Amino acid sequence: MKTIKSSILKTSLIAGLFIISLSGFANDITIRKDDPVPPPGPMPLSLEIPISVTATVDATELAVYFDYSVGDAIITVYDGNNQVVYQDTVDTYTTTRVSISSGSWSAGNYILTIHYGTTDLIGDFVME
Repeated sequence: MKTIKSSILKTSLIAGLFIISLSGFANDITIRKDDPVPPPGPMPLSLEIPISVTATVDATELAVYFDYSVGDAIITVYDGNNQVVYQDTVDTYTTTRVSISSGSWSAGNYILTIHYGTTDLIGDFVME
């Protein structure tokens, strides 16, 4: 009985460490509003709407999450040479999670842009 408990404990410990190590590989991407071109006149008063998009990246996948549907969203990824490596239009009424294969991208700096309605978002990340 003691051997069975010891084996279960060891298996649980190894599985827990494996799960923790997997979650450690995904890096959060800070998503922020893109710097708009300033308007010629004074800005109208408006409420600041919190950003409802998050993203993570690891060696094989870039994942973009929408907290709620925003209609059609254009997702574009640029490499360090400002070349488009990915672009797609996503219907967020159908899905609020977008999975993008990043396994073939070379190491370097990348920029993620997300556009929907009148909202432009941007995030920087590094592939190692």
